[in-house]
Amino acid sequence: MRVMIVGGNQLKYAASRFYDYANKLGNGFIRNKHTVLRFFDRDVARLSNVFRSRKMGVSGANKILLRQAHSFAPDLVIFIHADVIKSDTLSQLRKNHPDVKLAQLSIDPLFIPGTILRLNQKSALLDATFITTAGKGLSRISGGQAAYYIPNIIDSSMETGRAFEINGDVDLIFACGSFDRGGGDPRRTTVDLIRQRLPQIKFPEHVSFETGGLWGADYVKTLARSKCGLNLSREREGPLNIATPDDLYVYSSDRISHLTGNGVLTFSHRKYNIEKLYSDDEMVYYENDEDLVSKISYFLENDDMRRKIAKKGWEKAHLHLNECLGAQFITDVLNNNKLSHPYIWPTEKIV
Repeated sequence: MRVMIVGGNQLKYAASRFYDYANKLGNGFIRNKHTVLRFFDRDVARLSNVFRSRKMGVSGANKILLRQAHSFAPDLVIFIHADVIKSDTLSQLRKNHPDVKLAQLSIDPLFIPGTILRLNQKSALLDATFITTAGKGLSRISGGQAAYYIPNIIDSSMETGRAFEINGDVDLIFACGSFDRGGGDPRRTTVDLIRQRLPQIKFPEHVSFETGGLWGADYVKTLARSKCGLNLSREREGPLNIATPDDLYVYSSDRISHLTGNGVLTFSHRKYNIEKLYSDDEMVYYENDEDLVSKISYFLENDDMRRKIAKKGWEKAHLHLNECLGAQFITDVLNNNKLSHPYIWPTEKIV
């Protein structure tokens, strides 16, 4: 197939997020012997006007996308957070390429109102929507079409660390762009408690608005020398938009792929139902913050167990949650074929 992947910010972030989902998925399609063309809608929009404004370049970016599609004649177009691309452009793609398959993919959580709004602007016009949340909550974003869960994927050319093989100099890692300053953030409470209760461990701060964050190759290198990692995902946006259990069903930020993919012993809260992907001997699950503190202390004192579980989690990630399987799942679904692989994640169609 000829596959167009639309979305991304290569120029703005100067490759500091080279391990993002779109890049991994593109690699997956290529390794599955498909041709891939990337279209960075936000970059193209900014470059389409003299003021370098994304908003002012929307019209130009949509026109350029249609021209590229005319030259490329795609069999499949996947929109990944491609907010610049308008619904009218999807309709025109269908008209110009009657046999094309159109899909969108999101890694944002459902409890953020903007996620549902953005996805529903396109979902009814697409063949399928894929999102890193599972279960019946996907009916809110299917638009009467098909919606599917897809996991955060691992790419062995990006997740190159084997932290379980070394005695790393970082005891615990948690890196994120920002805490929610609109109404408190449970992740900050958790991090503060760990630092208070375990002051002796090496737990550096990597939150963007406080320290500049940790990105790019520096992030990957730090993961590779980290013993343990916190898979803390958002569960609210401000004081009002608080997640329901449906919003969190098998949900995680892509942090989970960075941690397990680099062989870091990963801690996740049970309420996210990540055990649907990783068993208790592949990831450490906790019930509350007190339980988390106790388990971090235990595994830092029991290094053999830390390495054993981290290795099994790493093996699960690379064997069963990789970029090639993610791309193949999308191919299977959109071609109305039977699933070609016994995928370990929830594969049911939600409408």
